[in-house]
Amino acid sequence: MNYLEINEFCQKFLPDLSGAELAGMLHGLVGHGFVPEAGRWPQQMSDFLANGEPLGQQAEDELEQIIAFTQKDYQPESYSIDLLIPEDDYPIDQRAQALGEWCQGYLTGYGLIKQEKELEGDAKEALRDLSEIARIDLSIEDEDPEELESAFMTISEHVKMSAQIIFTANQATPSAPQNKNIH
Repeated sequence: MNYLEINEFCQKFLPDLSGAELAGMLHGLVGHGFVPEAGRWPQQMSDFLANGEPLGQQAEDELEQIIAFTQKDYQPESYSIDLLIPEDDYPIDQRAQALGEWCQGYLTGYGLIKQEKELEGDAKEALRDLSEIARIDLSIEDEDPEELESAFMTISEHVKMSAQIIFTANQATPSAPQNKNIH
């Protein structure tokens, strides 16, 4: 799964979303503890993504693959976040915009889950950082391209680490129910 594939999915089935935004939203859901229930998740996703309109079988099949790809990032054997934003050969401003969209999607997805408890410490700060990064604006006119690239890579790694910190904080809730509900 890569950015082009998820972006094509959005263009075909969810034209109001970018691929980065959808990827971030799914990470926000999974990072908050959402576990898709067999037979129920298509309706949950259509409620959010398509205003309750059925997504259609092809869209559901492809979305199921995207969700599975997202969930693998939170498995102990991989535990590495794949942001699904444009590759390094895209201009830095497009990649930065996509990173901001990913963060905005993350916050949206995360906010769909009913909050069992308030985040504290590093997790609260990580969520706040994602909110700030969602508004990213790289002024590229007067900047050294190497410095921009370095800054972008640092921010991208910070986004990945923030998502991991938030996920870990949500897993540490001993009284949390198995299934989290989407509002």
